Amino acid sequence: MNEKRERGTGRLYLRGNTWWCQYYFHGEQIRVSTDETDEKKAGKFLRKRLAEVETGTHTDARNIRYEDLRAAYILDYQTNKRKSLHRDKEGNVYLDAVKRLDDFFGGYRADEIDADVVRRFQAEQQTKALSNGSVNRSISALRRMFNLALEDGKLRTTPYFPMLEEAPPRSGFVEPDQYQKLFAALPTNLRIVLAIGYYAGMRRAEVLGLRWEQVNFFENTIVLLPGKTKNNKGRTIPIVPQLRGLLVEQYGRRQELCPYVCFRLDRRGHAAKIESFRKVWQSRCIRLKFGEMKPATDPATGEILYEKPRKDRKKSKPKAKMVYAGLLYHDLRRSFVRNLVRSGTPEKVSMKFSGHLTRDVFDRYDITSGKDVLDAGERLAAYLEKNGDKTGTAVHQIAASNFAIQ
Repeated sequence: MNEKRERGTGRLYLRGNTWWCQYYFHGEQIRVSTDETDEKKAGKFLRKRLAEVETGTHTDARNIRYEDLRAAYILDYQTNKRKSLHRDKEGNVYLDAVKRLDDFFGGYRADEIDADVVRRFQAEQQTKALSNGSVNRSISALRRMFNLALEDGKLRTTPYFPMLEEAPPRSGFVEPDQYQKLFAALPTNLRIVLAIGYYAGMRRAEVLGLRWEQVNFFENTIVLLPGKTKNNKGRTIPIVPQLRGLLVEQYGRRQELCPYVCFRLDRRGHAAKIESFRKVWQSRCIRLKFGEMKPATDPATGEILYEKPRKDRKKSKPKAKMVYAGLLYHDLRRSFVRNLVRSGTPEKVSMKFSGHLTRDVFDRYDITSGKDVLDAGERLAAYLEKNGDKTGTAVHQIAASNFAIQ
């Protein structure tokens, strides 16, 4: 006859070759696998759980699901007023990185999500022609969800989150002749958007949200207020003469009911804020050979991806997914940083104008072009020759020939 176990000691039992443990927490019976085939190690696992119950540090993650982690993550975004949190037409909050997680992890328990499940998510996203960088943003959001639950005491541990290797940082920039061609090709209402991006290096959202009260024509400055920029840091940007003339013209076209510098005219002729111009930008860049539409391919296999056929056209030929590749509006910001450095502006001052908080990110924007390399080579050659180094010159070659004859 088995002896009766002492109250609060729990018990171990076998399921196949694996030991499971049973104990009580707040009057509820908990049964969980120890993941051990050795009884002594399983006993150590049980004693640890019992100690957590005794000291009040025990957490039960069996009923915590992905939706619970997501809710805490969104609440954290809302309370900290993150600018990347959007709302749809119904007023529901959403994040692109989280939306991808919702479609895959919905219904998962927290303890079911491990590195293997994350890798399956990555593979699925890659079949949708998403870049590794976009997939990694979703994984980072998932990792943050787990870390918040860990901080709140809802979880005891977090799984390992494998990350994909990302492409090198984009190195596109706009040359002066490209700027002139784009300026001529774009509609009138978008020319000021182009000019501010090129001459002030502001981000797209900063440009479209710019109000006349932030433009000081007396001091020739644009003032971006704290809390309105990506990093919440305010900054002041000088207005160069090339931009000032365009701003003065735009000021003359303004309407009292529209406070925005960049505006369009609706069908009634009323000024309204410009919300998006992606399609117009891409079409003009393609026309000028600054970009093109290319078939989307599977990052893993390189195979072309196809659109799903419409319900009313199931017998139609499959159509390849097309993606834009070419000049981006953000390339104007990189050009601004490069022009600042070329002009001899100290890097610390340049970083204040551009709004970069770290040197690493600023260095990625300070892009070196082919012309920069050639100019540097000419300056180096002039320096060496000035200091008596004639190697490779005509004088050196004659001297070398004379030495060979001797």
